[in-house]
Amino acid sequence: MTDVRMDDFLLGELADIDSPVISTPMQRAAGQLARVLPPGWRVEVAEATYPTVRQGQPVLRLMMPED
Repeated sequence: MTDVRMDDFLLGELADIDSPVISTPMQRAAGQLARVLPPGWRVEVAEATYPTVRQGQPVLRLMMPED
């Protein structure tokens, strides 16, 4: 029987792979919005910090270009 070592095949390469990105409905909506905004505008998914019913919940934040 052949002595096979898995480390030689995959383990070195797997350490360099980033973890998969998890997409949430809010991130998908941010991506859709970003595609139709004028150049330079950005969309961020942020946690609501102002005192409202949504405090701590994700919200979309539009960032205007810095000119």
